[in-house]
Amino acid sequence: MATWKSLDARLKRDEKSLHDYLWRPGWTGDSEALFEDLVRDAKDLDDYLKAGGKLARRAKSLASAARAKGKPGSGESLFELLSHAYDLTAATEHYRSGDFGGAGDHLKEVMGSVTIGVCANAGCFQYVQEWESKKIAFEAYMGKLADHLESKGVATAGEWKRLVSAAYRLKETLDPATPKPEQALAARAAIATAGYATLASISIRKSLGAAPKYPYGDFAAVLSKIVARV
Repeated sequence: MATWKSLDARLKRDEKSLHDYLWRPGWTGDSEALFEDLVRDAKDLDDYLKAGGKLARRAKSLASAARAKGKPGSGESLFELLSHAYDLTAATEHYRSGDFGGAGDHLKEVMGSVTIGVCANAGCFQYVQEWESKKIAFEAYMGKLADHLESKGVATAGEWKRLVSAAYRLKETLDPATPKPEQALAARAAIATAGYATLASISIRKSLGAAPKYPYGDFAAVLSKIVARV
């Protein structure tokens, strides 16, 4: 079985390459080799988490679909499936080593990515652009997104926003002077909250008619495996 050190390096590298392949104009890498690497990454992460093939099978299916023409959205779903599983797993690894700030860095990554996916599906990507260009802070960005979701009938948008923000801000809320047991519980709660917020985003997107292209149940099982590590 692959070690976390090797998995961490590969997933970080291949996640970035897939992001650039999907969204950076003029990408010149080898897409076939990239998809092969991503399928291998998913299998090794699945084995590492003892996820019973739920992550590996879905990644392989999405990679095959992304290779085929006329399959829009499969590459984006593959990115979300792997990057969210990776960042949440990385957060648990930092937690287990006592690096609670490092866990917070990965929670920022996954919460940012999750909200971008919701924004894109909700038709308000301009909020992402405002946030990424630092015209507004994350809290203001989430407030705009929640208001927009509520206008579309998502009754839980306000509570979802609060939970996303709490997980996103873990690192900023950790006080080095606070006893370690308290920091550990804060990090543990934030990881569980991030797992919930990630899964709830699928339900939100489904209500908007734009769910990711992987089964809710399989991803829920994978997230449960990850969160149970803390």
